[in-house]
Amino acid sequence: MLLQLTVNNYTIIRQLSVRFGEGFSVITGETGAGKSVLTEAISFVLGQRADTSVLYDKNQKCYVEAIFQIKDCFLSTFFTENDIDFEEECILRREITPQGKSRTFINDTPVPLSTLRQLSERLIDIHSQHANLLLRKKQFQLQLIDQFGHLQPTVGKYREHYMKLQLLQQKLQQLQTENSTQDIDYISFLYNELENAHLSEGEQQSLEDEWEQLTHAEEIKQWLYEAGNLLDDADDNLISGLQQVLHRMQQTTRYRPTTGELSERMESVIIELKDIAAEIRNEQESVQFDPELAENIRQRLNLLNTLQQKHRVQDEAGLLQKAQELRQKLQKADDSSEEEHRLQVQIAECRQLMEKVAEQLHSERQKVLPELQEALKQKLIRLQIPNAQLQIELIPTTFNEAGNDEAQFLFSANTGMTPQPLAKIASGGEISRVMLAVKAMISMKNLLPTILFDEIDTGISGEVSAKMADVMRDLSENCQVIAITHQPQIAAKADSHYLVFKESDGLQTQSDIRALTGTERREAIARMVGDGAVTGTSLQMADALMQPCANGKKEE
Repeated sequence: MLLQLTVNNYTIIRQLSVRFGEGFSVITGETGAGKSVLTEAISFVLGQRADTSVLYDKNQKCYVEAIFQIKDCFLSTFFTENDIDFEEECILRREITPQGKSRTFINDTPVPLSTLRQLSERLIDIHSQHANLLLRKKQFQLQLIDQFGHLQPTVGKYREHYMKLQLLQQKLQQLQTENSTQDIDYISFLYNELENAHLSEGEQQSLEDEWEQLTHAEEIKQWLYEAGNLLDDADDNLISGLQQVLHRMQQTTRYRPTTGELSERMESVIIELKDIAAEIRNEQESVQFDPELAENIRQRLNLLNTLQQKHRVQDEAGLLQKAQELRQKLQKADDSSEEEHRLQVQIAECRQLMEKVAEQLHSERQKVLPELQEALKQKLIRLQIPNAQLQIELIPTTFNEAGNDEAQFLFSANTGMTPQPLAKIASGGEISRVMLAVKAMISMKNLLPTILFDEIDTGISGEVSAKMADVMRDLSENCQVIAITHQPQIAAKADSHYLVFKESDGLQTQSDIRALTGTERREAIARMVGDGAVTGTSLQMADALMQPCANGKKEE
């Protein structure tokens, strides 16, 4: 339960600290005194987002601290999982600096805001007029059924399958989107075209050299013929001339032996030239123009050039690299196809499991409805709706996070009227009483340590307010109940009474709170009865309202 609340530098609160007791407590105060700010401060420390606009003094940090007694709340596992020291008195603390930096603590351990929210949801339930509007929403109505029937484990099991299915479908969609951006057939065509070309690095240069020889075969043959003729066949060929030179040198050697070496060298030259002349004749004879070979080479070069232009590369090496890239894309596409099939199988299996749990959840919800309907009807009769009719229907819908059920609360306050959807037919006062009845049933089932009602009695008559107070007192037998109220009938039934008020020093106004006892409480209720005035009559009425709670006895 909530033991103590400390608020510092929050909106119109400069500093306040209040301790709460067990049972049923009420908080009252004039309109504008700061009751709503107090609720906002509690919501803030429980995890609601805020910014520097809440700072009372813009140059000082704001903090709100709440101390809870959690000895019997079965929360030790939560603290162990989040590596936080467990204490029977748990301290939640939120801070905002003038620079807008927010910090969150549990037992002086810094924690993420999400962790604080997870814990606070198990410590206190704040119910306001705004929450009454939620009752008009079918999703919220479904949550009430699940809470009343303790169906959260089944809901959690279903949601696990549902979220897994969503993730698998997202992966499949992403994979299909990626594959759709590529024309696999075209990629396969390009790859096969390169593969069928049987590319080899250096081939193009070799073909170009061979092409040059074939296209100049006649010139080459003529040039070789002329070269051979000049060397050995013409009348004045080079070799004949050199042989004459050799003959002269040999004659000289008879009389001048030192020229013998020159004669030998000349003879070697003539032999080498004769050999060269023979090879030239062979080369000449081997040079042939092959039209078919030339055409094949031309087509092959055209193919290579076309492929290079298509793929925007410079040579065969570039084409080979492109073929490698295309092969990798095709392999990835094959892998994607296998992955797509695997995902489709997983999706089918996950959907089957989800639908099975959804069917179980639907069945469990149906079993809860009779008990919930009857319990709510009895509560509404007690809350001055004697002819209340309440029916709850489950309507099939598409699968979502909560299953494939849609809840609809049908309500009628009058005999003879067919129950209609609660959102269409119930008045504001009726909605408040239905919501209080729902909260009473759920709180008794789930045993939250603390529940805070924030002015849910607005627009309710005094007689109905008294009945609402009875329900709140019943609730307080199982948990701590704190009600912010304008109704003296509710304030009079409380075990503890706190007054929110404003003070001003002439320059600034601030809000504060204090516990009322004895005469102070009697006069506060008298003011609520007497529209702000304490008179003999209003005091008598206050005494009459407070009488059922004398000596701490709760009204039956």
